[in-house]
Amino acid sequence: MESILDKVMTSKHMDNLKNFNPHEILERILEALAEREQEIIRMRHGLAGYEKKTLEDIGRKYNVTRERVRQIENSSLKKITKNFDQTYLKQVEDIANGILSEHGGMMSEENLTKELLIIPGDNEENRAAIRFVLNQLLKHRFHFVKETPHYYNFWKTPEASVDFLLETIKEIRQLVKDYDDTLMLEELLGKVQSTDFYSQNDELSDKVVVNFIDITKKLEANPYQEWGLIEWPAIRPKRMNDKIYLVLQKENKPMHFTEIADTINKMRFDHRKAYPATIHNELILDKKYVLIGRGIYALKEWGYKPGVVSDVIEEILSKADKPLTKKEIIEEVLNKRLIKETTITLALMNKNKFARDEKGRYMLKQND
Repeated sequence: MESILDKVMTSKHMDNLKNFNPHEILERILEALAEREQEIIRMRHGLAGYEKKTLEDIGRKYNVTRERVRQIENSSLKKITKNFDQTYLKQVEDIANGILSEHGGMMSEENLTKELLIIPGDNEENRAAIRFVLNQLLKHRFHFVKETPHYYNFWKTPEASVDFLLETIKEIRQLVKDYDDTLMLEELLGKVQSTDFYSQNDELSDKVVVNFIDITKKLEANPYQEWGLIEWPAIRPKRMNDKIYLVLQKENKPMHFTEIADTINKMRFDHRKAYPATIHNELILDKKYVLIGRGIYALKEWGYKPGVVSDVIEEILSKADKPLTKKEIIEEVLNKRLIKETTITLALMNKNKFARDEKGRYMLKQND
């Protein structure tokens, strides 16, 4: 799924990013090291196409102890950061600081990486370079906040407040809970903007709110890009029945059970594959689904009622409270069932249920 930040990432720092090449900067940074030190750093952190190696693997290659490899790694990192302001690290720090400040002082690890790589290109080589620079060389300039049950890993500037993030998310979560339904992103932002909390905190903007929502685990979008609480079946459907209901509700039309299975698999709610037979069983067993054609199901809440064709005709005649022509009955039945006209004609031949008047119109048979 595309990140919601893609909707608002119009960075003020695009000019700086135009000349930003993480791999090239990394190579310039490593020039301060001896050849063996460079290779150890590349292997230890999986840089420049090197496969990431353990201390033991590297020690075996150079015939030294694990502890000696660790010492070389640590001394190399210190050497790189010794003259910080005179190195290429300053460029990375300035760009990262600008991006974080633009998004409320904090950003998920994944989205900061994406933002930094908008122009250079989001490939594994550049990602490895960014990870190394942020995690090893700039970790004292920015604070890394580890993942918890409440939020994902994120980076923040020293002055950014985690408490403010949590307070903002608490307000948004309560707003969504009170609304008690899913929202498109634009609707959600509109509701947030109308709160006292938003008006009382000048540091909030659409971009900051969206960024905070992206950091939290408490709110999420389903594949239809509707936002809600993570525990809602409409957001993260766990049971197959929840997925069936959501698909029918969002497609807003009757569907064949194989089409429902295909749609569930296409939407990728999770890793579980939907099989037509499983879907069919769920549809048969749950009364909120109504069979309206050969393998075609609709939601009962749409006004469809269960029963065979003769039951549908019986209901139509009962509501009409007068005889109806064959054409009128067919028209009414086809509004409720996706079947052939011949099937309706055959059902009308049930003399135990239906009779005809002198004009050939159909009515319910009167019991003697």
